[in-house]
Amino acid sequence: MKEHSLEIQSDTKKYLYWIILMFLIPLPWIVIKLSMLLGFFKWDYEHYAVFSALLTGISIIAGAFLVSWAAESSQEYLPPNLVLALIAIINVIPEYVVDIYFTWVAGNNPEYTHYAVSNMTGANRMLIGIVWPLILLVYLFARIREKKQNELPNYIQMEKSNILEIAFLLLSTIYCFIIPFKGKLELIDTVILFFIFGVYIFLATRMGKREPELEGPPLYISTLPEFKKKLLLTVMFVFAGITFLASAEPFGESLLIIGAKIAENFGFDPQLAKFLMVQWVAPIASESPDIIVVVIFAWKLLATDSFTTVVSAKINQWTLLVGFIPLVYYLSLVYHGHSGGPMVLDELQRHEIFLTAAQSFFALVILLDFKFTILKAVLISVPFFAQLLNPSIRMEVAYVYLILSFFALFFVVNKNSLNMLKESITDIFQRLKG
Repeated sequence: MKEHSLEIQSDTKKYLYWIILMFLIPLPWIVIKLSMLLGFFKWDYEHYAVFSALLTGISIIAGAFLVSWAAESSQEYLPPNLVLALIAIINVIPEYVVDIYFTWVAGNNPEYTHYAVSNMTGANRMLIGIVWPLILLVYLFARIREKKQNELPNYIQMEKSNILEIAFLLLSTIYCFIIPFKGKLELIDTVILFFIFGVYIFLATRMGKREPELEGPPLYISTLPEFKKKLLLTVMFVFAGITFLASAEPFGESLLIIGAKIAENFGFDPQLAKFLMVQWVAPIASESPDIIVVVIFAWKLLATDSFTTVVSAKINQWTLLVGFIPLVYYLSLVYHGHSGGPMVLDELQRHEIFLTAAQSFFALVILLDFKFTILKAVLISVPFFAQLLNPSIRMEVAYVYLILSFFALFFVVNKNSLNMLKESITDIFQRLKG
């Protein structure tokens, strides 16, 4: 048994270098930030905006990898009934660090409410508009590579148990449709969305859903002696936290400066340019580790696991991310000496949230037959890229998604899909009773 353990440790030792690399990547920026705090020199963000964004962006990516690996490796130390919830919460920290920064500043500078909402909607829409089709594309290439065209379908087949994800994606989407009509994000939204997330995790745990088997760096960490393992996990969490604290503000501010410079050089609206930089560049940095993981799953022909992961991530974004915004905003108002209150949304912000909800609704409608096909990927991505290239057509694209949802019901919902839905719901109740 001991020899077998040593063999595994030897095979996985290469992953130690991955962990070391993720520690090394943020060091240059942390040294710069520490030198600034100690007064050794002053960093000119205006002059070094691109360099700052690059350094802090890759630092956030590295920190996100460390948190993700540490969270996976910590499963054995967490209460069994809380494993999914705690790992989900830990994993969203790097994804939301920039958004939380913008939301906190918005408590004292109303202009930043635009950036808090834009980062949230960008992360949500990118997950469906880019990552879902990307997973299918990678899976299809892997299928050809392995010469399994005749054995495996040319679509992603979801499992019956995924009805849970579909149901809670529907629930959170319907609630988020209400927000644009209310015109504000308030603490009641935090309570309701956190409650939806809590019920989802509770049911997922009761159904026996667990994190996938350890691979990569977490597998190496699992082979370490107990003391070394706990020490390494502690250092990974602490170092990642320091990285996020050191990087969130300069990364966000550098993006705003770059957006303003692009607007100045090319004659764009400065506010729109900054809005778009935050909406699309910031999520790329924070979402990169998760995207890489699900792409690797798809490349290994584990397309169902990969797709289930991103659908679950979408639920986390619609509940935890949206729910955090009014909570952080309220706390920021109080901290800065203002009376606590809701985050009031202007027309642009309401349209952004409505478009994001419309895309989400279409996405879940086309999953009612538990299949994600090439045609569905095209129908999701074409409106997404159309609006990406022409940001002003938000409501037009939102209506396109809703119209597509209506027609999709006639094609997706048939006798077979209804039977599968019925079987899936029955299966869930049986598992919950068990």
